[in-house]
Amino acid sequence: MSVVVTPSAREMFTPRELTDAYKDFETHGPKYLDDETGIKAAAYCFGERVLLVYEEPETGLVVLIHRSAWNWNSAKFICRILDKVT
Repeated sequence: MSVVVTPSAREMFTPRELTDAYKDFETHGPKYLDDETGIKAAAYCFGERVLLVYEEPETGLVVLIHRSAWNWNSAKFICRILDKVT
């Protein structure tokens, strides 16, 4: 599996926080699923900071990102309530 840590995530979170979130994502899997796009995601809170971890459905690429870097024009930014993965 390939992993991308965006610059925004590297700036906002410590290496330990990034590692812990990724390991949890790998171990426990995503917490949310968007049926329309197939994106699987989890959110990790570190104080008031939130790290988003999602997996691209086509490539299996795992991305760690802080919301400050989210592309407001991206189709992925469309805010929907995702179904909880059971």
